Amino acid sequence: MSRLEVEKDPWLAVNLSMFFPGIGQFYGEYILKGIIFFSGQLTLLIMTFLHIFAADGNTVTGLICLGMAIIIYLVNILDAHLGIYNKRRDKLLEKIPRKHKNPWFSLFASRILPGLGHLYLQKPRIGLTLLVGSIILFSLDDFIPKLLIITPMITAIATYDSYGIFPGYQSRWQRSLVTIMAVLIFFIGLMGNYFPQWLGERFERFIIPSESMKPTLKVGDIVFVSKSPDYVPQRGDIVVFTAPENLKARDPNVSDYYIKRIIGTPGNEVRIVQGTVYINNQPLEETYIAQAPQYQLNSQLIKDNTYLVLGDNRNDSFDSHIWGTLPKDFIVGKAYKIGWPPHRIQSLEVK
Repeated sequence: MSRLEVEKDPWLAVNLSMFFPGIGQFYGEYILKGIIFFSGQLTLLIMTFLHIFAADGNTVTGLICLGMAIIIYLVNILDAHLGIYNKRRDKLLEKIPRKHKNPWFSLFASRILPGLGHLYLQKPRIGLTLLVGSIILFSLDDFIPKLLIITPMITAIATYDSYGIFPGYQSRWQRSLVTIMAVLIFFIGLMGNYFPQWLGERFERFIIPSESMKPTLKVGDIVFVSKSPDYVPQRGDIVVFTAPENLKARDPNVSDYYIKRIIGTPGNEVRIVQGTVYINNQPLEETYIAQAPQYQLNSQLIKDNTYLVLGDNRNDSFDSHIWGTLPKDFIVGKAYKIGWPPHRIQSLEVK
C-alpha cells in the first residue's frame, strides 16, 4: 500500500461526494465507480427536469428519477467513505471517529447543521450559538428574503472554522482545500436558497377549480404554467390570468385566477353565429370544445394588447362573451401541460 493511499481520509471523500456523486470516488482512485456515479446522477437530474417541466414529459417518470437521484446521492456518500475505509485496513481508523477526532468529520457535521462540528470538537459555547442561531435563521428565511444569503454564509463560515480550530498540524494544501470547499458550500447553498424563487418566476402550478374548460381540463387537474415577460399569446393557447376590471364589474365574487383559451388575437375580427366561431369571416375548426356555443356574439375587432378568451365548455363558462376582452397585462402565463393526476398527464401545446 502506498503512502498516498494511507493518507487518504474517508471523511474527506464523504465531503467531496456531498458536492456531487463520484468526486469522492475519484479522490479514492475508484475511477470507474466515480464515472458511474457522476454520469448516472447527471443523467437522472437532466431526466428529472425534462420529465417534470417539459410539455411532453411524464411527471411520474420525473418524480421516479428524482427519487433515484436522491438514493444514488446517499449511496454515493456511503460508498465514498467505505471505499477508502476498507482499503486502508487501519485498526485505529474508526468508521465514525469518536476516540480519535477527525477534522474532516467536524467539517461534515458542520455542513449538516452549523454548530454540530464545534460540539463534536467540544467547543460548546460557539457550537450552541451557531446551532441555535442557524435553526432560527433557517426557520425565518422563508419569510425574510434577505436572510437567504445569510444562512449559506453561516454554514460556510462554520465549516471553515470547525476545520480551522482543530488542534494539530494542517498542511497548506489542506487549508487551501478547505477554503475552496467553504466557498463552494456558500455558493451552492445560495443557489439552493434562490432556486425555488427562480423557478417560481418561470413556472407556476394551477389547480383547475371548475368545469369551464371541460373536456380539455377537469376539476382537480394540476396544470403547469410557463411565465415569461416576452410571451406573446397565440390562438389556441390556454392561459391563466388574473381578473381585469371589466370582469370584476360583472362578478363581485371574483376568483384569484382564471383559465381560458385564446380565441381572438389583436387585429382579429371575431363573431359567433349559430354555434360557430368566425375569425376574419373564416370558420374556426374547434375539436376541443364540449359542445357548440348556444349564444351569439356580435362582430367585434380585437384591440391592441387585448385578447378574446373562451372556455372549452362554451355553455358553462364565465368568459369574454360575457365580460369582454382580456388585457395582456393580466395574463400570468401559458398553461402548457397537465402535470397531475398521473392518468391525466398530457401536453396542452397546440399542434
